[in-house]
Amino acid sequence: MADNDWRARLKTGRNEPCPCGSGKKYKKCHMEADEKAQSAALAKVNEETAKKMKAEEHDHDHQGHEHPHEHGHKHDHAHGPKMGGPTNVQKQVSAPRKVGSS
Repeated sequence: MADNDWRARLKTGRNEPCPCGSGKKYKKCHMEADEKAQSAALAKVNEETAKKMKAEEHDHDHQGHEHPHEHGHKHDHAHGPKMGGPTNVQKQVSAPRKVGSS
């Protein structure tokens, strides 16, 4: 198995022999390095996705449609509670503790 084939090795159980052939358990041999490689790959994907989302954020006009996504500006929501949410919410009030004996 090639050293850069961490994706296939991640399917190995931690107490199974390492697929590299060292004779060690996977957790003592390649598991830490494979998890770091996976983490780096996911970080790269997340970074690329964030850049793509930022570039596409304002690539459309705002005329004639609602704004189901955040555009960096706030709308006035003074027209009442959101649909489906609780409408009659009671707040718990704390009272002072009774002190002394009767």
